Amino acid sequence: MYKGYGFWISITVAISLLLFVIITPLNEILFSPDFSEEHLIFLTNSGFVIYLLLMVFLVFGLVQLERTLAGLHQSQRWNIKLLVLGSGLLLVSFALYFSHSLLYRSINLNYLGIRSGAVFFAALLFLYSRLFRNTKGKLSLSRGIAHRSLVLLIVGGYLIVLGGLGEGLRYLNISDAKPIFYAIILLSCLALAVVFLSEKLRRRLKVTLHKNFYQSKYDYKEQWQNFANRITAGITLSEIQTAILDLFCEPLACKGAAFYLYDFELSSYTHSVSLNFRRDWRPFSDNDPLITQLREKDWVINLKESHPELTDSLIDSFDDVGAFLVVPLFFDEELAGFIIMGEQINSAEELNYEDYDLLRMLSRQAIATVQGLRLSEQLSTTRELAAIGKVSTFVLHDLKNQVSGLSLMLDNARDYIGDPDFQQDMLETVGNTVENMKRLISRLKNIKEKPQLAISSVALNKIIGNAVETTGSNIETNGLSVNVAVDEEQVYKVILNLLVNAIEATEGGLPVLIKYGQRNNLAFIEVRDSGCGMSAEFIQDKLFKPFETTKKHGFGIGLYQCKQIIESHGGKIEVESQHGEGTTFTLFLPLAVEKTSH
Repeated sequence: MYKGYGFWISITVAISLLLFVIITPLNEILFSPDFSEEHLIFLTNSGFVIYLLLMVFLVFGLVQLERTLAGLHQSQRWNIKLLVLGSGLLLVSFALYFSHSLLYRSINLNYLGIRSGAVFFAALLFLYSRLFRNTKGKLSLSRGIAHRSLVLLIVGGYLIVLGGLGEGLRYLNISDAKPIFYAIILLSCLALAVVFLSEKLRRRLKVTLHKNFYQSKYDYKEQWQNFANRITAGITLSEIQTAILDLFCEPLACKGAAFYLYDFELSSYTHSVSLNFRRDWRPFSDNDPLITQLREKDWVINLKESHPELTDSLIDSFDDVGAFLVVPLFFDEELAGFIIMGEQINSAEELNYEDYDLLRMLSRQAIATVQGLRLSEQLSTTRELAAIGKVSTFVLHDLKNQVSGLSLMLDNARDYIGDPDFQQDMLETVGNTVENMKRLISRLKNIKEKPQLAISSVALNKIIGNAVETTGSNIETNGLSVNVAVDEEQVYKVILNLLVNAIEATEGGLPVLIKYGQRNNLAFIEVRDSGCGMSAEFIQDKLFKPFETTKKHGFGIGLYQCKQIIESHGGKIEVESQHGEGTTFTLFLPLAVEKTSH
C-alpha cells in the first residue's frame, strides 16, 4: 500500500517528540509549585510545544476519521458506525483536555475523571462494534500475541490479587496473619503451576481463545510449515509415518493414533505404525464394513456418533481402546490407508467443520508423502533385483561358455582318448576351466552392477592361448604378440565367447581363424568364421543389444557383455559380415605402457 509524504513526516515528528520527552528532564517540561493544595501542573515553554504538537496530531486524526467515514459505502458505514463514534469520542476528549492546557498553559487534574470516563465509553463502543457489528468475522488476534498476552494476563492478575491481599492485611493491621499470607502465596504458586502444566486445562483455554478471538480456528500457513518441517526431519518410512501421526494428534489434542496402509500381497489394510495407541492390529479386509464406509463416504468417521453400518464387535473394539476418529487416506482416488485417532485430552470438546477440513488437508499431504516414499523404495528394490538379474544373466552366459568348451573336449575325447598328448591337453583344459569357475564364484560373492577392472600388463598371445585351450577345437592362430593393459579374466571371457560363437556358426569342419598384433597404436584381435553370416540390418539394430539372438537356445547376452567389457577398457569392437561368407569380429585394446630405465 502506498504511503505519501504526510505519513512519513508524521512518523518522523512522532518519534522525535517521543525521544525528546524521554531525554528531557521532567522539570523542564512541567512543574507544580503547590500540588497538595491546588491540583494544577504548569507547562514550561518546552511542555507547551509538546502539547501543541499533540494537539496537531489529534486534529489530524479527526480529519482522517472524517475522510474514512465519508468514503465508505452506506452498508459499510453502518458496520463501523459505533467504531467511528468511539474513535471520535476518544480523540475529542483528548483534544478538549489538551486545548484547556494550551489555553491556560496548565494541566487541571480535576478534569482527569471526565477524560477517563470518555476513554471507558469509547472502549465499550469498540467492543460492541467488533462483537456485533462486524459482519466479516470476530476479533482476530495473532496466535503468538494471544498466548503471550494470556500468560502476562494470568501472572499480572495473580500479582494484583496478592498485592491487594497484602495491602488489605496491612490496612487492617493484621500482623499475625503473615504466615497465612505466605501459605496463600505458596498455594497460589502451586495452583498456577497446575494450570500451566495441565494438558486438559491448557486445551480448554486454547479452545476458548479459538472460539472468541481468532478469525479462524487454525492458521493453515503455520500448519503447512509445521508439516513440512516435521516430514523433512524423517528419514525412513517409519519415522515419517510417526511424525505424521504426531501432526494429526497435535491440533485436536488426541492421546495417540495408528497408521494403516494397504498391503497388495495380503489384499488387506494392515497396521504400519502407532503412536501411544493400543490395538490388536488385526488386518481389515477389502470387504470390511469400515473399509466400505470409508470408500463410499470419503469422509472422516467420528466414532462418537451413531454408525449403524459398522458391526457391534468393531464398535466395541474401538471403544475398548478409546478410538475417536478414523481418517481416510485417498491417493489417486483409491483408499490407500487410514489413520485411527485416539480419544482427546478434553473429551468434552466438540469438533466443527474447521477440524474436519484440517484433517482432510493433512490426510492428502500425508498419504502423498508416504506413497511417494513407498514407491521410491519399491523402485529401489526393483533396481537392485534388476542388477542382480543382469549379473545372473552374465554368469549363466559365462557358465555356458565353459560348458561349451568341456562339451567340445568330450566330443574329441571319444576319438583321441588314447593319445597321451590329448590326455595332457585335456588335463590342462579341465584345470583352466576349474580355475575360471573358481574366479567366477569369487566374483559372485560381491555382486556389483559395474565391477571394477583389475588392469595389468598381459601378453596378448597368453590370453588367446588360454581361450583356445578351453574350446579344444579346430582353431588356427597367427600374429605377433604384444603386451596389453587389460583385465585378463574379462578379456579372456570376450575371446572365449567369440570363439564359441564362431565354432557354433562354422560347419563342415572348417577352422576358425584368429589373427592378432598391433595396428595404429592399439592391439587388435580378429576372430573369423565361415558361417552363414548376418545381415547389415541385424548388425546395426540388434547385434549388440541384450536378449537379441539368432540362436535357438541362446541368451542373447554374450555380444552385449563383450561390447561392455571392451568399451570399459577404452577399446572398441567392430564386425564385418555378409550372408554366406562368414563373420569377422575385430577387438581393439590399449597397449601396455613399457617402463623405460635411465
